[in-house]
Amino acid sequence: MDESAERMNQLQGENFAGHIGLVVESMAKDRVVGSLEIQPRHLQPFGIVHGGVYCAIVETLASLGSFYNLDQGRLAAGIENHTSFLRSIGSGTVTGVAVAVNLGRTLHLWHVEIRDQENRLVARGTVRLAVLEPRQPA
Repeated sequence: MDESAERMNQLQGENFAGHIGLVVESMAKDRVVGSLEIQPRHLQPFGIVHGGVYCAIVETLASLGSFYNLDQGRLAAGIENHTSFLRSIGSGTVTGVAVAVNLGRTLHLWHVEIRDQENRLVARGTVRLAVLEPRQPA
């Protein structure tokens, strides 16, 4: 685990991503990798991973990637998350890889793929984020 990923894991410990168990493995300006061990709390009543878990992984990895690229004081806020569910699983570990498509001045676009332990694609998503300027004191 690289130093940036370690810092992000510490920051998100009490946040939503930390609560679901998402662990950031590596971070770079154009790529973020994270993993999640599937537990009973991640499943819907039919024994498969709830789609919201995949949406959360997609959103979190893309958001962290944008945050990593921003100047001090600027923020990025998700304005669109489109996640597709491609394969049902009920156990194991999934790994998400977020790749920057465009890191513009006002918008960022990320594609994320989530794969199971057998490297099968289980979900994929696209996240668009607005880059916000620092708020000025009133």
